[in-house]
Amino acid sequence: MRENEAVLLALQEARKAGKKGALATVVKVKGSAYRREGAKMFIDETGHYVGLISGGCLESDVAEVAQAVICDNKAMLKRYELDEDLVWGLGLGCPGTVDLFIEPIAADKELHPAFSKWTQDIQKGEAAVLCTVIGRNENTCDSASRRLVITEQGQVAGSLENAGINRYAEKWAKELLQQQNPRSSCQSILLEDGTSINLFLDVVVPLPSILIFGAGNDAIPVARLSATLGLPTTVVDPRPGYNTSERFPQATRLLIDSEKYAQQLSVGKRSYVVIMNHHMERDQEALRFALPSQAAYIGLLGPRSRRERIMEALEKTGSSFTVRQLARLCNPIGLDIGADNAEEIAVSILAEIIAKRTGHEGGLLRDKAQIHQTDSHCRLAL
Repeated sequence: MRENEAVLLALQEARKAGKKGALATVVKVKGSAYRREGAKMFIDETGHYVGLISGGCLESDVAEVAQAVICDNKAMLKRYELDEDLVWGLGLGCPGTVDLFIEPIAADKELHPAFSKWTQDIQKGEAAVLCTVIGRNENTCDSASRRLVITEQGQVAGSLENAGINRYAEKWAKELLQQQNPRSSCQSILLEDGTSINLFLDVVVPLPSILIFGAGNDAIPVARLSATLGLPTTVVDPRPGYNTSERFPQATRLLIDSEKYAQQLSVGKRSYVVIMNHHMERDQEALRFALPSQAAYIGLLGPRSRRERIMEALEKTGSSFTVRQLARLCNPIGLDIGADNAEEIAVSILAEIIAKRTGHEGGLLRDKAQIHQTDSHCRLAL
């Protein structure tokens, strides 16, 4: 279970137990910080909390602030200035400014319909964006009564400032849902009357799934590391002596041949394929299946010369692929970290998958001008 899912589960359990609470969400970060927009923390009326919104130094203070929010039943926008001494003295990460939206959660009242649907979509593993007007102008705060949810299937529920803002938020949300790894963000939107509103879009998408073709010994650490990262993992190999629960205890195992790929394998735009059969024909069939799919990434183990032989064999059988399809094929597989054994190769492969998902090139952070990608925080609503 991902952290934010655990936070929302704690919120629901507190409500069932008749406890009041408060939900703190990171809505804006300037500079660098340990956690980014969308990180959450739920605090019940006893002070117990679930989730992290920093590296550990802000949580106790936020828990205290939350008690006032619960008592007053009024949302609050809280800003923390993280100076160098605070950061390095308490292990937060990097200096910056963090804005938290802390809202009361009643036990005896229904949740906002848009918020309720958003949490249900998360539990079902579906992508959705929750849009919340958290205030007018800078440093003001609303009660989160104006909310809108947009699902990846195009369903819309709730309402914001007006119909124009609703349409704008829907368009923005749909843009986010097209991305592999969309980020939640808060932006100030200038209205036609010269005023502005602070609009926060909280986006959650399903975890990427890992599809491994091949159940050899070197696939074991790949599947194990993938599962450690919390990624749903499937191992495809027809050999019952290799594709076993003892070797792949945390993965879904499919003992199927290529004739059944189309019927039994689901590959979407958030699927990442790793082909490591160590068998020319099985690798060939896996590529024949994967390249026309929507997979975001297709990694083929082995040297370039082997890949060329496989592609030549596919061409001779009449298979052809577009430039766009071939652009997702990564070979040799993995980031260049000097991996020399199966465990290190697994790290290299998963590191490349993470980099592809987040739109990074890899490399050393010390060579980067900044760690985190930043967005503009001012948009004009037409």
